[in-house]
Amino acid sequence: MKKIKSFFVILLLSFISTNAQSANDYLIYVSNFYDKHPTHIKVYRSGYWVNQATILKNSSKAIFTSSANCEKNQYGKLILSLEPKIFYNPLMTTLYGGITAKIYGHDGKIITTIYSEDETQGILTVLYEKLVDKLYKKILIQLQNQISTNEAINLYLQKNSEPIEGTFCSILN
Repeated sequence: MKKIKSFFVILLLSFISTNAQSANDYLIYVSNFYDKHPTHIKVYRSGYWVNQATILKNSSKAIFTSSANCEKNQYGKLILSLEPKIFYNPLMTTLYGGITAKIYGHDGKIITTIYSEDETQGILTVLYEKLVDKLYKKILIQLQNQISTNEAINLYLQKNSEPIEGTFCSILN
């Protein structure tokens, strides 16, 4: 009888823990368009095709630690739709970039749009991903600061505590 009771207690606790999903702060969405249509960065006579979506997704996970990819069965307080742009100046050995973030609420409306840009020094080589990642991380830190101080976002978060389910992002494709 004790075994049966303990079995049901364990079953009940596991059921509660799987259904009590804690919402992430952000669900990150980066369109696969940026991988299907990579950006060509020219370095004198050669160049590199940069799959921006993959690099930006990895960079955003490092900066927005309480986040998940925007997909089914993931929950978050806000959805960040990120759109990257990069440009390399080989004479100045400077990589320039910017990220436009559209922030969505649970009703599917854009709360606000924030643009952040920066630059980083470095010679573009075969390991261009490291330089692009470094630039994206700098921009995402700025973006994180802008989001935390944005009045529209703070007002939205005060009024709405309902988490957003990740299937919402399927309409962003």
